[in-house]
Amino acid sequence: MRVARHAIAFVAAIPLASPALAMQADSYVAPADELAYAKVIIEAMYPEDKRDQMVLDLASTVANQMAAGTMSGPIFEEPGIRAIMEQFLKDLPEVLRPTFTKHLPAIFEATAIAYTREYTLEELRDISAFAQTPSGKRYFLSLQKLQSDPAVASANTTMFKDVDPVTKQQGDKVRQQVEAFLMANPDALERIKKATEDQAN
Repeated sequence: MRVARHAIAFVAAIPLASPALAMQADSYVAPADELAYAKVIIEAMYPEDKRDQMVLDLASTVANQMAAGTMSGPIFEEPGIRAIMEQFLKDLPEVLRPTFTKHLPAIFEATAIAYTREYTLEELRDISAFAQTPSGKRYFLSLQKLQSDPAVASANTTMFKDVDPVTKQQGDKVRQQVEAFLMANPDALERIKKATEDQAN
């Protein structure tokens, strides 16, 4: 079920800070004053008491738009299969909620650190000042809602229709390359098998 894989892949990719930045955060100490302004900006975008739901809602919105663009063809004309996929998408936010709740605090902390790396103290001060104005608060809070706007939803759905065959083609290409590599390097295949077995145990 390609749509399921796409939806899960999207949700898995939603963290605001990249893994590379998160790893660098261990050796980089963000200046306290810059970090404080960065956290004000993040709070304006994702209020702490609402952020889990906001991120889940965004994930659900885009996953549904992705499904609308990729759930086509004979298999999805079958009512039973379409019902299964629709239920999958409906359940996805709650299924993922415990994982998001666990990891989002660290992700937002890492994002604040990333902001201090990207912006100067003066820029962070300016952005955070705007974030605390009525217009700024409304602007930052509305960023997530804009993904649900009919114009944005339509554009995203159209894009995903074109993305789906490309990702399938590239996925097939990569799979063939991996299979060829493993055929040519049986020792690598044995190492992978052993590591997989060790993880299972």
